[in-house]
Amino acid sequence: MTHPRGWRRHPAPDIGPARLSVVQVLSAVGTLLLGASVAIELGDAESRVELAVGTAAGLVFLLASALSRGPDAQVLTVRARLFAGAGLATLLAVAALWQATGHTTPHVLLLLIPVLLLFLSARLASQEAAALRRQARVGELRSRLAGQEGERRRWAQELHDDTMQELAAVQVLLATAGTTPDPDARTRAIGQAREIVGHQIQTLRRMIFQMRPLTLDTLGLAAALEDLARRGAETSGLDIDVRAGNMPQLPPATETAVYRIVQEALTNAIRHARASRVTIEADPRPGGLHVAVRDDGRGDPIGNGYRAGYGLLGMRERAETIGARLRLDTVSGTTVRVWVPLPEPATTRNGSRLRPAHDR
Repeated sequence: MTHPRGWRRHPAPDIGPARLSVVQVLSAVGTLLLGASVAIELGDAESRVELAVGTAAGLVFLLASALSRGPDAQVLTVRARLFAGAGLATLLAVAALWQATGHTTPHVLLLLIPVLLLFLSARLASQEAAALRRQARVGELRSRLAGQEGERRRWAQELHDDTMQELAAVQVLLATAGTTPDPDARTRAIGQAREIVGHQIQTLRRMIFQMRPLTLDTLGLAAALEDLARRGAETSGLDIDVRAGNMPQLPPATETAVYRIVQEALTNAIRHARASRVTIEADPRPGGLHVAVRDDGRGDPIGNGYRAGYGLLGMRERAETIGARLRLDTVSGTTVRVWVPLPEPATTRNGSRLRPAHDR
């Protein structure tokens, strides 16, 4: 698919899963060595042992910080902690060296300069991480506000171009019917006015449904998804199939978020995927609800990824608000998957418990 609007591709952190595991192990080792160095200092043990342990802890922290690279705020936070640990370990090593030399070599105190530099690096990394988090929050807020403003403009444009013009036409027709002496002309004018009013009633119902489907409040998520699929099939001509299991009782905010994600994915499939068939699945499983929207469209023929827009940013934000995970697959057609974690045991709308799949 073409690159949708509104999806910002953030640079991925350079630290991968394997390197992250190494960093975590080194951080744990450094913490243990640092704790041992503090215990040695408090226990008034041999200074040379404290010097060796403190130096080892500092080197381990520095090695872990060297492996933690990337512009991600979380990575910078980890680096700040590692720098602070290295600074504290180096400070203990310098104190041990000062004691081991019998306080006769003042130039040992010059080693406090790298200690200060380490603490300064930790402070700068922490500030940069905080700045990145603020920028991310501002960017998300701007994107959300831009989406809301765009939605308001769309509603205003549709009301102005369709509803207002047809209501103006109704006003003219009724005025004509009230002033014309010809009964046939009066009948035609009233009939046209009634036809326009009926069309506008359908239009307003459609707009109200898009804003908040009443089926979701009265009959639940499964019925709302079936209604959504029926309306989508009627307007697009696509074959849209809904496979919803015995739905668990979901919080209203979760139902709304899942519904909107499915609605956006279905809209994308209808408008952009060039698909002939769409399948909506809502499969309750132990521990959560798996939702998938699949189409047999063109997917991602150029291999660059479904990297933005088409409402993808909004879908991800809705998933994050309910603690769900959203994943996109564009290898063969397009599949939007959402995993919604639920507390155990989940219950269905009729009050019965949702049994695991192997018990059914």
